[in-house]
Amino acid sequence: MCGVTGIIQFSPQLSSHEIDTATQVIHHRGPDDEGFLLWSPNQKPQVYAGKNSAKNTIDHFHYTILPATSQWKVALGHKRLSILDLSPLGHQPMVDHSTGVSLSFNGEVYNYKELREELFDLGHRFESQSDTEVILHAWVQWGEKSLHKFNGMFALLILDPREGGKLFAVRDRFGVKPLYWTKTQNYLGFASEIKQLKALSCFYSKPNLEIEFDFLAFGQLDHTSQTFDQNIQQLQGGWMMEVDLTTNAFITKKWYTIRELEWKGSDADAIYHYKELLTDSIKLRLRSDVPVGSCLSGGLDSSAIVCLMANLLKNEDSKGIKTITACYEEKKYDEWEYAHSVVEHTKAEGFRIFPSLNEVKNDLNKLLWHMDEPFGSTSQYSQWNVFKGAAQAGLKVMLDGQGADEQLAGYGGNDQPLYTGLLQQGKLKQLIQEVNSFKTLQGYWPKSQLINTAQIAFPWLSNLLPDKIKLSKVSHLPPWINHHRNGPLSELPRPKSLRQSLEQQLLYTSIPALLRYEDRNSMAFSIESRVPFLDYRLVEFTLSLPPHLIYKNGLRKVVLREAMKGIWPNLIDKRRDKMGFVTPEETWLKTEGKDWYLKILQEKNQKQVDKNKVIYYTNLMLNDKYPFDFSFWRLILTH
Repeated sequence: MCGVTGIIQFSPQLSSHEIDTATQVIHHRGPDDEGFLLWSPNQKPQVYAGKNSAKNTIDHFHYTILPATSQWKVALGHKRLSILDLSPLGHQPMVDHSTGVSLSFNGEVYNYKELREELFDLGHRFESQSDTEVILHAWVQWGEKSLHKFNGMFALLILDPREGGKLFAVRDRFGVKPLYWTKTQNYLGFASEIKQLKALSCFYSKPNLEIEFDFLAFGQLDHTSQTFDQNIQQLQGGWMMEVDLTTNAFITKKWYTIRELEWKGSDADAIYHYKELLTDSIKLRLRSDVPVGSCLSGGLDSSAIVCLMANLLKNEDSKGIKTITACYEEKKYDEWEYAHSVVEHTKAEGFRIFPSLNEVKNDLNKLLWHMDEPFGSTSQYSQWNVFKGAAQAGLKVMLDGQGADEQLAGYGGNDQPLYTGLLQQGKLKQLIQEVNSFKTLQGYWPKSQLINTAQIAFPWLSNLLPDKIKLSKVSHLPPWINHHRNGPLSELPRPKSLRQSLEQQLLYTSIPALLRYEDRNSMAFSIESRVPFLDYRLVEFTLSLPPHLIYKNGLRKVVLREAMKGIWPNLIDKRRDKMGFVTPEETWLKTEGKDWYLKILQEKNQKQVDKNKVIYYTNLMLNDKYPFDFSFWRLILTH
């Protein structure tokens, strides 16, 4: 796990100081070592040390310190968090000296051992035990085709000087690891975090008001390649950029698309295969030369991970798995009862942390700096504290349950796509059964979901039925924001089946933002976070299953529940509610945080918010005369 920086100059004029400065900004991503590479056409790549390079790295390679020169075409910078092969042999950027192909890489390729054996049989020889060297040799052997062999999370900057020279910037299938880019008159810049690009000379910011609208009105983030700055883009999951270093021309292209599979076997076989895939995903993600622990909320996803980890490690001589759980005194927001049942069941060593509003106040600016862009609620601060607790417990790698909800209908909002799919397939009996189950569980009929179902299945009804899609709390949005309603979110189609809904959450409306939070919160404490549920094999298999193995009679995550029977505690098996990383945000704002929140609003300038309206609605909300939602939090996070 690391941080990367890359610059391609259009004409030599920037000092190597630029790559150094942008790389030092992310010291938290890789405090163990650093390195740099400079390349010019018709020359071999030159690797250098930095002022924070590990002494054993410098001694081993006899590197010299990065010189202050502008005579280069490509510069790569790297900050290393040592996880696999802790020796200097894992140092980056790494160069294949027979071809000059060079790599700066953030993430992990978990199946590197199997790929190493395959490459060895093809004649490749290795100096290290790192996955970095395996990636490098795989690219030399197979080029772009190697990407489809990698099972992992990665952001790659690959300099391939063969045939005139190209640079490839690649992001893993679902975007677990970040990669941003910018283009100015003088250069193309690449980085793990937005703040690095803003540290480069000749860069200027330009607010993206359409993205800000999607955030303020709907709470949507990271649902597109755009960012809050018009001059910074992100490569989305499964995308890559190819740059011709002779002409400076570049293209972006999608290298991975979720395969359209359909499970034809029995339910029993599907449940067995699901358990095998999830177990193997966790097994791969336990590969590490440093301690591995797990986040544990007490929900189904993290509980499944910890229980399967325990099964995989039961024959090893260890003191047990270390887990970290965020807890609260207010029972409504506390999940320790469930987490504790898992800790006892697995004989894990459970650590508890207790985030408070005072800590939120003290850490808010630091959290915003690490996040680069706004976040949806203080639940991200709960996650921040979990990784802080992991660092205090001596952990450098954590497993987390991100991605399960999006595949297994863990969130609300999946009822309408389920109904639409059943209606279009003519499965009226199942549709009626699902609607009745909703009424039994929720106490009311799903009228709005059925209206939307009818509109999507029979578009000609749209003019006869009321439209449910309305903007949330538009009355207190800043007055200028309504001129930017046609943002990227408006371009997403309304899903016509449960699979379409889940895929949309995985690619656009949920996972991309959650993975940004995951990455920034973990890397703020120099911790690598791994997400077994986003193993592409598991994702493709889960999406191939019939809806009743995902969501049936109001019961979510059916296949996971069935696969884990007898493996996790009965208390988890019986759990039906959904919480996730939560905080008592509503309680905080209505009690001890009321004055603090209003003070922040008062300090906003008139352009940022319609202050009078916002304060009016805020006071109604604080006095329980207006419903609480996270739009109040979003308003204080916009710049």
